[in-house]
Amino acid sequence: MKKIFPIILMALSIALVSCGPGEKDKGETVANVNGSPIALKEFQKEVSIAAKRDPNLKLTPEALEHQLHTVIDKKLMIQEALKKGLSQDEKFLDTIKEFWEQTLIRELVNSKSKEWSERLFVTEEEVQARYKRIGTRLTLRLLDAEDKEKAEEAKVALAKGSFDRAEAVGPLLIEDVRLADPLYAAFDLSEGETAVFPGRDDFLVVRVIKKEQMPVPPLATVYADIKESLLEQKKEKALEDWLEELKASAEIEITKENLKKVK
Repeated sequence: MKKIFPIILMALSIALVSCGPGEKDKGETVANVNGSPIALKEFQKEVSIAAKRDPNLKLTPEALEHQLHTVIDKKLMIQEALKKGLSQDEKFLDTIKEFWEQTLIRELVNSKSKEWSERLFVTEEEVQARYKRIGTRLTLRLLDAEDKEKAEEAKVALAKGSFDRAEAVGPLLIEDVRLADPLYAAFDLSEGETAVFPGRDDFLVVRVIKKEQMPVPPLATVYADIKESLLEQKKEKALEDWLEELKASAEIEITKENLKKVK
C-alpha cells in the first residue's frame, strides 16, 4: 500500500484543488479501514481544517499522506472504542447529548443572527446619541420595585436621600451597559436626578449621585466601533425578545414541589 501512496495522493491533491464545494459528491473513497471507508469528501474536510489551523501548511504528497494516516489512526481508535462498548457508556452518551444540544443551539442562534442582520440597522441618530454618552461616568443608587406604585414610593424615598435599601453602583461607563438595560437611559439624567425605568418584569428606581465627564476621542475615530457595538446589542435584544415570544406561546409547567427538593 505504501508504494501506491504517491500516485493516490497526487490524484488526491488535484481533486482537493479542483473539486468545488458545489460539486456533487460521487462517493469516492481514499482509504478503507477494516471495511470502513474514508470518503474523499470526509478527507477533504479534514485537510481543510488542518490548513486553517496551520496557514503555513503545504499540501505536498508527504503532508497529505501524514494527514491521511492521522484520519486512519482516528478511525482505528473509534473502532476499538466501539468494540469495548464505550459508545454505550452513560458518561459518553451524556457528553454526546450535551455536545449535540450545544451545537444545535449554536446553529439556531447563528441562523437567527443572520436573519436579524438582514433587517437590523443602526441609524446616524443612534450613533450620535451613543457618542454623547461616551465619557460620562455615573455613580448611582438603585432600588428594584415589583410594581409601578412601589416604584414611585421608592423614587420619593431616594429623592429625599433615604438609601437604606438602595444598592450603590458605579462608577459606571456606557460601555458597561447593554442597549436593552434600563440603566442605559440613566446616562441622560442629571446629577441629583431620580427616575423610574421599566424592566422586563419589574421597575428600576435610579438616583444619580455623581455624574462626571471625561475626555472623549473624536467621533471619526470611534464611529465604526460604536456602530458595530450597537448592531450587536440590537441582535442580542432581538434574541431576548424572540425567546420571550417562544415562552409566551409555549406550554410550560413547573413542579415547584420537586424544585424545592433540589439541593
